[in-house]
Amino acid sequence: MGGSRMTLRVLVLESRMPDVLANLLRRAGWEPVCVPAVAEVDADLAEVRGPLQALCDRKVDWVVLLTGVGTERLQRFADRLGLLEPFLEALRILPIVVRGPKPTAVLHRWGIRPTLQAPPPHTAAEVCAVLDTVELQGHRVFVQHYGERNEALCTYLLRRGAHPVDAVPYRWAIPQEGASLREAVRGLVEGSYDALLVTSRPQVTHLFQVAEAMGLPEQLREALDHRVTVAAVGPVARRALEERGVRISVVPEHPKIGPLVHALQEHLQQRTG
Repeated sequence: MGGSRMTLRVLVLESRMPDVLANLLRRAGWEPVCVPAVAEVDADLAEVRGPLQALCDRKVDWVVLLTGVGTERLQRFADRLGLLEPFLEALRILPIVVRGPKPTAVLHRWGIRPTLQAPPPHTAAEVCAVLDTVELQGHRVFVQHYGERNEALCTYLLRRGAHPVDAVPYRWAIPQEGASLREAVRGLVEGSYDALLVTSRPQVTHLFQVAEAMGLPEQLREALDHRVTVAAVGPVARRALEERGVRISVVPEHPKIGPLVHALQEHLQQRTG
């Protein structure tokens, strides 16, 4: 870490809740620098029309909802297509598997309870484990993906003899103000930050895509591996970093931002104490 600064500077790539994370870091006595690395872009209506129609017509046997944001976007797409009531009615009738508490909260707002919920840390592996308990052979399974098609989940469903009906209501993109992310890469390489907080896989993907466009991927990897304390919120973010050869110093026991900041605080206190 850069030892010349009295206040530690922490780079945050979070785009959904940067203020919440920044406030937690300030209370810990650090200086947060928030540079969103991910923009969520709605899919074209034509991309989701077919899967949504199949769901609304109840031509699927199971529904898998992976994110709260994606579930809400499906509802907005259904509204645009004039399918809002059939959409909600299908969700009331069909068995639903949710990945975690966020899609559950969205369903509860509509008066709907999921049939099954994957346990922590709420990854595709836990979704598959929950689906192990149900009969899928020959069944059509509507899957709300996020950012990109979850190949591990689709492979699992095909192996079980199911027929995935894939809907990707939004995709990940590098924010239009990409200059800020370029500055962040340069800052990491030049030692302007003491720590990096990563809360999702696409943050890592976009950070390295920008570094590659700048001709600095190896310099970024070197900085993250040796000079910057890297904290990952959970196993998915951790794997994304490890796949690029980055050593992670901090992973909280519970994959949430509060425990992430607390784990980083404990780690840095041990290093300086």
